[in-house]
This record gives sequence, structure tokens and C-alpha cells, in this order.
Amino acid sequence: MHSRSAMAMIELIFAIVIIAISVITIPTMMSIAGESAKGALIDDDVIARLSAQTIDKFQARWGGEYDVNSTREPKAYISNLSSVSDLNCSRTLGALYYRANPDSSMECNVSQIPLAIPSTAGNGVGDANGSVEWGLEMLNGGTETLSVTSSTGESIDINATYNVRYVSAAIVQNGNTETATWTLGSSGTIGNDNGGQLGTVEADRTHLKRVVVRFWNNALNIDNTMTFFKSNQGSF
Repeated sequence: MHSRSAMAMIELIFAIVIIAISVITIPTMMSIAGESAKGALIDDDVIARLSAQTIDKFQARWGGEYDVNSTREPKAYISNLSSVSDLNCSRTLGALYYRANPDSSMECNVSQIPLAIPSTAGNGVGDANGSVEWGLEMLNGGTETLSVTSSTGESIDINATYNVRYVSAAIVQNGNTETATWTLGSSGTIGNDNGGQLGTVEADRTHLKRVVVRFWNNALNIDNTMTFFKSNQGSF
């Protein structure tokens, strides 16, 4: 009789211990699950905001060599670089210049050449100051903080870091097939060339620019990358 009571007491103690562990553990597990769900939710909101941010930057000027104070409308021309085939404005129509590409209908200004992309971000002379009014190259190396509101109403700060490079627009022809290789950006190497060029040497400047945007918040383990390409082959 006493043996059974002792066993019952031991079972009760074990039950109390198990319940106590459960009471302590369940909130912790709920907290982990909540943070996980929160992270997934924020990540969805970030992707939506990043997409909008990327589209907004895509609409910026291809390059800053245009005269924004011109009275001519629109206030942009195609830039010319006679030594580079895909930037050569050798086709003429009267006194006007156009790209050799017959599909290009935007007028060239033969005195304007594509500029080198600034290597560092800042407000000094020759730096990328982030003002896309002066061309996409002004984003290079810069970081801006965006406020993203989640579906739960929580405001989250997300950083957007930019990389801009000239990239090859070469097309390889093989019979009836044409192929081109476009290298995307990478979060881990956001500051590197990754197959692109700053265009310090004129021969490295092409009509095609690649813009990589890294969207990140280390505290929330958010790290997304989007890439877009923009050409001024036939427009600005």
C-alpha cells in the first residue's frame, strides 16, 4: 500500500516537472514561431517594396551626360563615343546624327560622351551622390534606408545598397541562333565588378548598364538582391 502511494507520488512529481517544463517551453516555442512568421511576413513586404523601388530607379536617366537645362524637349540625346561600335553615332540625316543601329530613332549629340561610373559614393567632386537626375551611375556604392510597413502595421527599416556597372552587350551568332550572356548581381559581392566595368577606360563603356540592388537588414536576416539592365541604344 505504501509502495503504491510512493509510486503515485513519484509519478505526480514527474508530471509536475513535465508540466513545468512545458509551461516554460511553450511560450519560447511560440516566440520562435512568431519571429519566424514575422520574418516571413516582413520578407514578403520587403520583396514588394523592393520591386517598386527597382522600377522607380529603372525609370531614371541612363547617364548623366545630358543637359537637363536645355530648352529642347525632350531634354535628352543619345550620347556618342566614336571609338566604341555600339555607341557610335555615325548615321546622319541632314545635320542630325543617329546611332548606326537603324532601329535607333533618338538624336545623338556628338559632343556628349558616356561618362565613367564614379567608383565611390559621396558628395565630393566625381563621387556618386545618389541623385538619379544625373544618371543611374550616381547610385553606385550608395546605401539608402527605406521604411517598410508590414501587414501587421509594424515599421521596419530596410537598407538598399546599389552597384552600377557597364556590361557587355555583345551577341554571339551561331547560324540562326543568337545568344548573349548577362551576369546578375550578388549580395555577397555587391561592391565588386562581377564581369562589369566602371568605364574608366573609354573602350569599356557600352550602351548597356547593369544596376544591382541589395535589400538587407541583418537583424531580421533579410538579404534580397534584384538586378536590372538598361540600354540607351535607341532611347534615353
